[in-house]
Amino acid sequence: MAAADYIIILVYFAGLLLLGGFLGKKIKSAKDMFIAGRNSSWWLSGLSTYMTIFSASTFVVWGGVAYRSGIVSVVIATMLGIASIFVGIFLVGKWSRQRINSPAEYLGVRFNKSIVQFYTIIGVVGRGVHMAVALYAVAIMTVALIPLPEGHMLADPRTGHLSVIYAVLLLGVVTLVYTAAGGFLAVIMTDVVQFAVLIAMVLIMVPLSFESVGGIRAFIINSPDGFFTFFSEQYSWGWMVLWLLLNFFMLGGDWAFVQRYISVPTVREAKKSAYLVGILYITTPLIWYIPALVYRVINPDANPEQAYMLMSQHLLGVGMLGLMLAAMLSATMSAVSSNLNVFANVFAYDIFRAARPDASDKTLIRVGRVFTYVYGALITGVAIMIPYLGGAERVVVPTLTLIISPLFIPSIWGLFSKRIGSSAVWWSMSITYTIAFVIKVGFFDDIVNQHVEFVDAFIGFVVPFATLLIIELALWKKEKDAGWGRLVQISEEEINDEATEEKNKKAGSLYSSLAINIMMGTYLTIGIIISILAFVTDADSGRMLLYASIFIVVSIVVLTIYHYRKSKLEKKIINNG
Repeated sequence: MAAADYIIILVYFAGLLLLGGFLGKKIKSAKDMFIAGRNSSWWLSGLSTYMTIFSASTFVVWGGVAYRSGIVSVVIATMLGIASIFVGIFLVGKWSRQRINSPAEYLGVRFNKSIVQFYTIIGVVGRGVHMAVALYAVAIMTVALIPLPEGHMLADPRTGHLSVIYAVLLLGVVTLVYTAAGGFLAVIMTDVVQFAVLIAMVLIMVPLSFESVGGIRAFIINSPDGFFTFFSEQYSWGWMVLWLLLNFFMLGGDWAFVQRYISVPTVREAKKSAYLVGILYITTPLIWYIPALVYRVINPDANPEQAYMLMSQHLLGVGMLGLMLAAMLSATMSAVSSNLNVFANVFAYDIFRAARPDASDKTLIRVGRVFTYVYGALITGVAIMIPYLGGAERVVVPTLTLIISPLFIPSIWGLFSKRIGSSAVWWSMSITYTIAFVIKVGFFDDIVNQHVEFVDAFIGFVVPFATLLIIELALWKKEKDAGWGRLVQISEEEINDEATEEKNKKAGSLYSSLAINIMMGTYLTIGIIISILAFVTDADSGRMLLYASIFIVVSIVVLTIYHYRKSKLEKKIINNG
């Protein structure tokens, strides 16, 4: 990379830190810190959920699947969209009606404190390792682009590139600082920035990708056989069904997503946010994966996991590569910041406040920030240790998937079942983990090694689901569980009178205006950066200025229309009042 690329990445990081500091001043209560005071709008919550699903794996793992297996990667991603639509129909309303401040609070009400402690321990450890692996993966991708002079203090002597340790430290520190400073509001607003940057760069790369191989027709003709089939031997239709079901429970029960469903003021808004995620994940996967798909035609012998970054190097000039890397980094930072905030929420509300019920809002905010720094530092430390553990991510990721994913099923089951209690959770998890352990330590290798993905998905979904179903049938004629009664007491039916609707509209608009300004400001900045690059680099200046003009004009037009309509509405309210 050139100096311009480094400058752009540093400017991007500085912008995130400044945004986190600015948003931190808007935090007035613990609810603001952890669930945006239930004032998030549906589209903002949806975009944040969409970005939370992203990480380095979107480009590294699934980009590799796109390069290697073709259009099946798009089908895999589309399953997430379908799952989110079903979550919106069946689950989001249940979560939104709970007057809770955290997902863990629900577990305490519906089951008991021991279940909260169990879920928290598994979540903190499991998600922590997942986030460490994600940080390590994106750091590996980053340092490959940053060669340093021989003997440089930041260089890895084995590779001559920036040391992975320093890359992890930089990414980890930036993420935890803006998350701790701005809380959940910073998480969702930086997700807006990250979404804007990602969309901008991918939309630039798509036409360049096709142009590099002579057009869409040439790409189709020169692609390998079977590149456009919807299923493969590795990712069969049976695996797709299990993948869909697993993602239904993940999107419906994972704390990071539940936090977004309860951050909006109404059930209707919460459902719309889930539908937005579904629509985006049904319509955008093909756009994301086109660069990796096309690179297979350009270089059929590349490392699949490096395909996306290699295509970026192939297509993008000085400065633009820095913007693309910033977009890829942002995907992982979004996922990490979301999990930092959700567990800070759980720790402040469900552990610290349980021990000190009289704790003030200021104390809870301070405790949440301290937890974010400590937990983020531990995650960063684990990420630094991964290469010294012999590439542990190859074992850790699928193993933790078997541990974490099954947790969502009893959590969601408890929203509907009147009879299961904490013992059902213990039984379902014990049986699932025992089977997962037996499989992972090497028993039945002859069968498992031939269908690793299918077996993992089967254990992660079918085993806990079947266990709970058997328990449910066994309790069919028993009395309702006490936890169900407690859950009913904290559930609220939505009030749809005119005054409440007006209040909810006002609540949702509080952050919508800020988000629109931030998103269009991001596009305006991208346009200005690209226009500068057009004059100071050897790139195709005509094309660069065209891109710059589009971003600048679109951002100015949208901001002008939005603020005109907003001022007109405000005048109307004043005149009527």
